[in-house]
Order: sequence, then structure tokens, then C-alpha cells
Amino acid sequence: GDAMWVNVLSMVLFGIAIGVLICFLGGLMAVDIVPRKATGAALGIVGMASYCAAGIQDVASGWLIDANISVTADGARHYDFGPVAFFWIAASVISFILPLLNRKKSAEIG
Repeated sequence: GDAMWVNVLSMVLFGIAIGVLICFLGGLMAVDIVPRKATGAALGIVGMASYCAAGIQDVASGWLIDANISVTADGARHYDFGPVAFFWIAASVISFILPLLNRKKSAEIG
């Protein structure tokens, strides 16, 4: 039979594992940047921003995938993941560059 629950369970577990890792690393970066008295606020803001951004990323990925489906004459659906892969790679590059730019500015101030 078609075991859809295995796919759903694996995606849920993958999402939880990656989400926890991303929030943990983002939280560590936030705590490292702010003064000691503001660590709780920094963790809270990073956590909320992480969940909001993850939701936006899911919706944007869904739109990009849905917009690039082609249906052949026999009714078969073909997915083009090129645009969504470009989106993911661009988001990764931007998320790598932004902290570097922020780190440089905070080092000049301090």
C-alpha cells in the first residue's frame, strides 16, 4: 500500500530536528552579540523571528514549487525545482553574509 504516514512522520521529525538546530545556533549568536543583561530578550526575539521566517519560507517554497509544475499531454506532472533551489541557496548566502556585516560594524563600535 501507499504508506503516506511514513513520509509525513519523516518530514515532521526532519523539521523538528532542523528547527531546533537553527533556533539553537541563532540563539547562541544572539547571546554572543548582546550584553549579558539582554540575553533573555535576544533569545526571545531570535526564537520568534526564526519561527516567523520558517513559516514564510515554507509558504514561499510552496508557491515556487506550485508555479513550476508542467503537465504533459498524457497528464503526468513534472516538477521544476530549479527556482526553489535558487531561492534556498540565495537565502543561505544572505543568512551567511548578514551576520558577517553585523559583526564588522559591532567590532568597529566596541
